[in-house]
Amino acid sequence: MEAIIGKLIDQLNSSVFVLLAILVVIGWGIHKISYLIGVWSTKFKHHDDKIVKVEGLADKVVKMETKIDLIYENTLGPRRTVAAHSPIGLTDVGREIAEKIQAQTILGKYASRLTKEVEAESPKNAYDIQMASMKVVKGQMVTMLNEPELATVKQEAYNRGLLVEDIMAVFGVLLRDRVLSLKGLPISDVDKHAPAEQKP
Repeated sequence: MEAIIGKLIDQLNSSVFVLLAILVVIGWGIHKISYLIGVWSTKFKHHDDKIVKVEGLADKVVKMETKIDLIYENTLGPRRTVAAHSPIGLTDVGREIAEKIQAQTILGKYASRLTKEVEAESPKNAYDIQMASMKVVKGQMVTMLNEPELATVKQEAYNRGLLVEDIMAVFGVLLRDRVLSLKGLPISDVDKHAPAEQKP
C-alpha cells in the first residue's frame, strides 16, 4: 500500500510541476502579448497623429494654392481671364475667350459629370462651390476634353501667352455659376462665406 501511495505522490508532484511550468509559460506569453499590444497601440497612435497633421497640411496647401493663384492672376494684368476678387468673375479677356472657344457649349457636354464632382467635394456654401468648381475644372475637366477641344484651349493659351490653367479658370467660373443656379443661390452668396483675408 505504501508503494502505491508513494507512486501517486510522485505522479502528483510531477503533474503539479508540469502544471506550474505550463502556468509560467502562459503567464510569460500573456505578458509578452500585452507588451506587444502596448507597442503596437503606441505606434498606431503615433501614425494617427501623423495622419491628422498631414490632413491639416492638405488644408493649408489648398489655402496656399488659392492665394498663389490670386497673386498669379493679379500679376497677369490686362491678360488675366478672371478677376481676383470675391466672387471671382470673368474679366473682359475671360469673356472674350469664353466666346471665342465656345466655352458654354464645351462645358454643356461635361456639365452633369462636373456637377457631380463638385457635389462630391461636399460644398457647404457658395464659396465652397466656387472653390470646388475651380478645383474640379483644373484637375478633372482638362482630362475629359476631347482632342479638338483640348487643342482649342491650348491654342488660345498659346496665342495669348497664358497657361492652360488660365483658360480652364474661365470654365471654373462658368461651372460655379451653373452649380449655384441649380441650387438657387445667387453668385453674391460667395462673398458671405469667403474667408476674411480673401475679401477685397
